[in-house]
Amino acid sequence: MHRSFFFKLFPPPRYLAVSHSGLEIEDNAIRMVEYGRKSGGMCISKFDSQELPDGLVDGGDVRDENKFVEILTDFVRRNRISYARVSLPEEKVYLFQTDIESDITKEATQNIEFKLEENVPLSAEDSLFYFDILPKTVTGGMLRASVSVAPKTYIEKFVSRLKSVGVTPIALEISPKAITRSAVPLSDEPTLIIHAMKGKTGTYIVSGGVVCFSSTLAWTSGSNDTILTLPGKLVKEIGRVRDYWSTRPETHSDISHILFVGENAVQALSGTKIALSVGNIKVAQANTWENIFDLEKYIPPIDNDRSSQFVVAAGLALPL
Repeated sequence: MHRSFFFKLFPPPRYLAVSHSGLEIEDNAIRMVEYGRKSGGMCISKFDSQELPDGLVDGGDVRDENKFVEILTDFVRRNRISYARVSLPEEKVYLFQTDIESDITKEATQNIEFKLEENVPLSAEDSLFYFDILPKTVTGGMLRASVSVAPKTYIEKFVSRLKSVGVTPIALEISPKAITRSAVPLSDEPTLIIHAMKGKTGTYIVSGGVVCFSSTLAWTSGSNDTILTLPGKLVKEIGRVRDYWSTRPETHSDISHILFVGENAVQALSGTKIALSVGNIKVAQANTWENIFDLEKYIPPIDNDRSSQFVVAAGLALPL
């Protein structure tokens, strides 16, 4: 169950019926995917990517507004993007879990608002949030929500920038949620996602289709090094996250899968697979199209080596 309160900034009803692009904006690149229909099934109608100059965007903060808007404007015009579900930088979003008293939207919303300041350094007035209710098979029967919170001022500026280049955002979403929608098989068994990006990596725990944990670490500062040169540190970080999850009092099952995604997924996986292949945990590269296409019936125009780069945009582009 998903309730988005980023919609407070722009009324969604008249946009929901239109087709939209999935638009990922991260520190080093902009990517987009849009779906169409072919022979009664869904297909990729267009896709594109654009690298960004080093340092132009850092942790979601734009360092040169004019240069960034110039690049984004060209990208939007080139791909004729009008409506889009857009990724939010993970560094700007807080994620926490909390027990709630009701799964009725209004009551759950009020319950979460009362608890915001206990969990994040933002007041209800200064923040916007959305939440997913975790399956009871995951929580041991408890009614619990996974809540994502962002500063209202950041969201307002983010939306204003999109509108200035001609994009109407129909939703804003964190990358792990988009990745879950496109590439993570639905299961109540917790899965650890390793999002291998340039210069940083995201570690996410997903259970029952809901993002339960998110952490993003920069591996370097001011250089072109990536986690490809730091397999030992990545293995250590994965161990830390697994230990954290296994010792939580409300956790009812251990991590069963580790899936690698992102532009450096193949190299990161090859550098850490032997160290991670222990016990009953399965380690593999995620299939970007897991929940989107039957690859025996349709072959996407994005080759397999590049598909992992588009995993976020692919999830964002799926119908609401």
